[in-house]
Amino acid sequence: MAIWSKGGDTPDALVHAFTVADDWRHDRVLAPYDLLGSVAHAVMLDRIGLLPAGQLEPLVAALRQLHGEFLAGAWTVEPADEDVHSKVEALLTARIGEPARRLHTGRSRNDQVLTDLRLWQKDVITELALATAIAARALLAQAKTYEFHPLPGYTHLQRAMPSSVGMFFASHAHGLADDLILLAAAYELVDACPLGSGASYGVGLPLDRQLTADLLGFSRFGAPAMADANGRGKVETAVLDALGAVMTDLARFAADLVFFTSVECGFFTLGKGFTTGSSIMPQKRNPDLCELLRARAATFLGLRTGLAAIVTGLPSGYSRDLQDTKALVMQGVDLARQALAVATAVTPTIAPARERIVAALTPDLYATDAAYRLVEQGVPFRDAYIQVGRNLGSVAVGDHDAVVRSRTHAGSTGNLGLDRISQRLDGLQAAWSDRRAALHRCWTALLGEASP
Repeated sequence: MAIWSKGGDTPDALVHAFTVADDWRHDRVLAPYDLLGSVAHAVMLDRIGLLPAGQLEPLVAALRQLHGEFLAGAWTVEPADEDVHSKVEALLTARIGEPARRLHTGRSRNDQVLTDLRLWQKDVITELALATAIAARALLAQAKTYEFHPLPGYTHLQRAMPSSVGMFFASHAHGLADDLILLAAAYELVDACPLGSGASYGVGLPLDRQLTADLLGFSRFGAPAMADANGRGKVETAVLDALGAVMTDLARFAADLVFFTSVECGFFTLGKGFTTGSSIMPQKRNPDLCELLRARAATFLGLRTGLAAIVTGLPSGYSRDLQDTKALVMQGVDLARQALAVATAVTPTIAPARERIVAALTPDLYATDAAYRLVEQGVPFRDAYIQVGRNLGSVAVGDHDAVVRSRTHAGSTGNLGLDRISQRLDGLQAAWSDRRAALHRCWTALLGEASP
């Protein structure tokens, strides 16, 4: 029987299948967080006098037991279950009877799933922020190894000016460090507890929303109630926006690698375990991983667009449309997790092919340097530009390594500021580690205290 049933109103099997769809799969992700929220809600109900004496202890003990059993694989959410909330309530009722029937007091499935999603999003944002920092560190390590190794710089996919392998890796590392700012903004938005907002308009009971927020590790509770309800979908979109920046940066890194590892270019090689072969051509070593990183970023964009489209134009309060946002944000998180893992793994295997690089550092790349030498002699830049442009055949190839080191203004090849990037990553990574550790300590305490 559905959790909302009053008897005799069980939906048609076709209606059940359509409305539930594969939501049960996503509720398997949310189950541990649903149990956390229920423990906090039970403690709050007891504190405000809405649980009879002696019922809190068996209720919390059973919830904690269910949490451990779920993690151990003893039970899960099944296709026949309407949702994780119904599943947990049915299991609780079978085990402890009357106390389980009181747990839903002051709570709607709307604010319950909102809370589950917020807890899950806090968890995965901290996880993926640390994964982003680790990927950035892998890139930075390569930048330090090849800091002054020359490399052609490109615009419009045409060779343009001398650059360096150090700049290539450092720039991608810095981009991921910037993405941590967006992830922090998304985390700030997620870090408000919606429990107590009910079905969008609060409840007629003296709930202590600050208590449940504190117990669950939120920095604040959200209010007014309708704003909490209206945040569903918007918050998830913000999470995908932040992760979308990570995916975009990884896709650009991947696109660079596809180009730089091509036979026509040949500036980099990838480790053998990170390329694939052809079913017909024995000689092939294909950068499939990088190509799929590009494709997954495009897929991710589709998820983000679909999520925003569901929310756009909805009236205030809950609409069942919002159920379908769950799958999109979860799929987006999975894509970002996979992309970060493979990018981090492939980066240390990338090696520059110096002979191919040096062969591509043709005289025309030094045209701008030739113009600047005239500027240093007092020639106006526009005149120098024209003079060199009309005499490109006279431009001489410089000492490639010396040119890389000679560009010493901040951010150029001889002054990339790798120590500054490293220090920045130190601070960001430490902050995210502390945030994640504090969150998990809070949840461990909520699940492990004998007397809440």
